[in-house]
Amino acid sequence: MNPLFTVAPFTPETISLSLDEQITIRLLESSDSAKLTAYFGGLSEQTKSYFAPHSFIVETVEHICKTLNPEEVVRLVAVSSATGKIIAYFLLLSGATPSDTARFQALGMPIHTATDYSIAPSIADDYQSRGLGNHLMKKSLAIARTMGKQRIILWGGIQDRNQRAMHYYQKYGFINAGQFTNDVLNYDMYLPLGD
Repeated sequence: MNPLFTVAPFTPETISLSLDEQITIRLLESSDSAKLTAYFGGLSEQTKSYFAPHSFIVETVEHICKTLNPEEVVRLVAVSSATGKIIAYFLLLSGATPSDTARFQALGMPIHTATDYSIAPSIADDYQSRGLGNHLMKKSLAIARTMGKQRIILWGGIQDRNQRAMHYYQKYGFINAGQFTNDVLNYDMYLPLGD
C-alpha cells in the first residue's frame, strides 16, 4: 500500500440522491455476497453487456466476497438506505488485465501496477443518469490519488454503442487512446491524474 495512504477515501460516505433516499458509498464487504448477486440479477441485459470484468454467477460473487483485497482490486458499492440493496458497483484494479496491458503497450503507453488503475463501473438501471455515477467517480478518483496512482484506464475499454458513458468519461477528461474490435467496436480511454 502507498506510504501516503490515509483512511479518508475508504471511509463510507453518505449522499442524498433525493429527499427520501440516502445512499452509502463504501467498500464491498465479505457479507455482501447475496446483495451483490441480487444486484447483478437485477441489471438489464444491455447494462450487463457493457460491464464484463467478471462473470455474474453466484460462485464468482461468493469467491470475490471471500477474497477481498483492496490492494489488488478496490470494490466500491453504493447501498440504498430505502431498500438496503446494492445499486452500484465500481472496481479499481491495480494495473490492468493482460489484454488491456498489451493494447496500451502497443500504443506506447505501458501499464504499471504501481501507477495505474483500471476502472470498471456499473450502476443499476433505475439509478442511471441520476448523479450517482458522479459521486462514485469522485470517490474513485480520491482513492486513486491517495494510492499514488497517476492514471486511470477503462477496464476493457468502452463500447462505441455506449455513447452515454462515452460522454460521461469525456466530461471527466478521459482521453481516447485508440480503438479495437472484439464483437463490437471499442475505445481505449485513460485519464491522467495530475496534481
